[in-house]
Amino acid sequence: MSTITSTERLFNLSCFEGLRLLRSYHSQYPERSTSELIPIIENIEADGRSLDLDASAYLGSIVGSNCPSDGIQFYQACIKAVIVRHQPIWSKSIKQGRTRFIGSLNPNEKDVFAAAGLLNDPPSREVVFWWDDLSGHARLLQSQEKMEQARAAELLTLNLETNRLNKLGIDKQPEWPGLDNNYAGYDVLSYDLVNQYVIVNRLIEVKSTSVSPLRFIVTRHEWRQAQRSGDAYCFHVWDMTKDTPFLHVRSVHDVAQHIPTDNGKGEWREAEIPVSTPSAT
Repeated sequence: MSTITSTERLFNLSCFEGLRLLRSYHSQYPERSTSELIPIIENIEADGRSLDLDASAYLGSIVGSNCPSDGIQFYQACIKAVIVRHQPIWSKSIKQGRTRFIGSLNPNEKDVFAAAGLLNDPPSREVVFWWDDLSGHARLLQSQEKMEQARAAELLTLNLETNRLNKLGIDKQPEWPGLDNNYAGYDVLSYDLVNQYVIVNRLIEVKSTSVSPLRFIVTRHEWRQAQRSGDAYCFHVWDMTKDTPFLHVRSVHDVAQHIPTDNGKGEWREAEIPVSTPSAT
């Protein structure tokens, strides 16, 4: 059953109905295993042979046993289990709001949500909570993915800097303060040569981006550190859309012209910086 991973096999009313039947028969014949119940259901139920009961059995392993055994709440539990465990591509748009999300689904997927009472308008309080809970999960998942991408970019910079220092003959290893201190104002501490023999610090703020057009976020705290450090500070911006991530290096001067100014009592906290070529800015 653990090999049932196709969202299409799981996310449909037929699969949900198969699980409902399996749980109903389990309550009648608690001594029988799922594999023993499947042929019984296929022979007794009129539509038993048309159901994908192997997929239903797998679905049962990810749907809590304490959920209602019938009705729209049962369907809601099935939907949530599939989305949380398998994270179908379309589920990432849940955080955009119910109407926009539903508009991105195909007719069969919409039928599943409708059967679960999740398209009722106006929605009940319980349905609102259901959507909010799933949206919260989608946001947490997105945050986790962003963090994983950010760490991957930082490792790319560490590897790059390790090789660069070796080529320069600098007997030092880059450090990773960004791993232990989110308030350092930079992610990687490396080194450079001045006048061929003086070793100086190189502070690198690492960014990863996969949006189009390419851009990255600079916080006010990072920018303050960049201004204090001047030429010793730079931005490594990794384009993660490439099969092999591509590095764009930007100096403090390159980024400065895109930094907003405060007005009145308002202060900027984050700025979106385009990854345009320095010569074009």
